[in-house]
Amino acid sequence: MATPETVLSDLRDAWGDALAGRLLGLYLHGSLIAGDFAPERSDLDLLAVLDADPDGSLLDVLGGLHAELDRRHPRWAGRIEVEYVSLGAVRDAAHRRTGHDHVIARVSPGESLHLLPATRHRVVTWSTVHDHGRILLGPPAGDLLPAVDADVVRSALLDHVRDWPTWVTRMTTPGAQSYAVLTLCRAWQRLQHGRQLSKRRAADRTAVDSPRWADLIVWARDWWYGSGPDTDPGRGDEVREFVTELSGAILAAEHGRHAVR
Repeated sequence: MATPETVLSDLRDAWGDALAGRLLGLYLHGSLIAGDFAPERSDLDLLAVLDADPDGSLLDVLGGLHAELDRRHPRWAGRIEVEYVSLGAVRDAAHRRTGHDHVIARVSPGESLHLLPATRHRVVTWSTVHDHGRILLGPPAGDLLPAVDADVVRSALLDHVRDWPTWVTRMTTPGAQSYAVLTLCRAWQRLQHGRQLSKRRAADRTAVDSPRWADLIVWARDWWYGSGPDTDPGRGDEVREFVTELSGAILAAEHGRHAVR
């Protein structure tokens, strides 16, 4: 199996050639940066910054690039997550400008390449790349991307938290359930402490903070990082209860935070 660095090098060269003049920057983020990459489980997470919003014709080009990369590295097929966004979309979101109906393109595990609205949900990722993204192509991420105000990031993260109780009802596999638990732990820790932690570190801290849910959190962490089997029946009822309870606690704490101001 090719190493992550081999795949990233191949991707960088292919994307740089095919998207010359359109690709302003290409950056790595996620678990390989955070230091808890699981070789048999983790994805490679990238942000591609474009000179203009992606469209159907670009989608055709990108589809070909991804198909060729999967052919060359079949064991990484389905584990390359790339978001394609225009610099203008990031700037408008960072400066809270409205009235610009930007779109992005995205491919991720279990989700084919497609266009979707550039909602402010994505600000959390763009801010993380600005602060910690590793260059594959282009200038440093902090030079290309605008800084995003902490209150804008916080608001976007709270939107995620509000939506999780609905999202989790559709998560029936153990992988999706463990992902839901770990992602909400990470949101909680970032809102509490202002820093983006890896899923593993966020789970460890939340298990201490919330001993009532420690067993479930440890199950999610160990399934995710221990290559848990898909035959695991999962813990759907507990996961849904956890997500609903923690989401409610986070939003209540936020309401209290504003009331004290």
